[in-house]
Amino acid sequence: MKVISLLSALLLLAGCSDAVTNQYATYAEAQQDNLFERGWLPDILPESTIDIEVVNNLDNNTSHGGFLIENSGLQAFLQQMKPTDSDNQYRFVEGDHVWTFTVNNDGLVTYKLGDL
Repeated sequence: MKVISLLSALLLLAGCSDAVTNQYATYAEAQQDNLFERGWLPDILPESTIDIEVVNNLDNNTSHGGFLIENSGLQAFLQQMKPTDSDNQYRFVEGDHVWTFTVNNDGLVTYKLGDL
């Protein structure tokens, strides 16, 4: 019986994740929740950005997610980053953190955050 209890506890712990998902309908909501100040996304998104989703892994300090940028704000957003060798992919570095952004033709932007 102890073996079954131990196995159950181990399976339960293995299934736990330190990933936290947050969703924001608008840039203003994300800003109000201090998303940019906490460093999960750099504060380079246009104010017209909507449908922001961030998945933050607290164990390894990484993040990924996506958002929508209207065409009117897309060029200003892209000018703040350096293009990579991959099509429609850009990089932004701040301190020890590097964000890789992939831009879709529809204005959908996905990103990954990691360390240098």
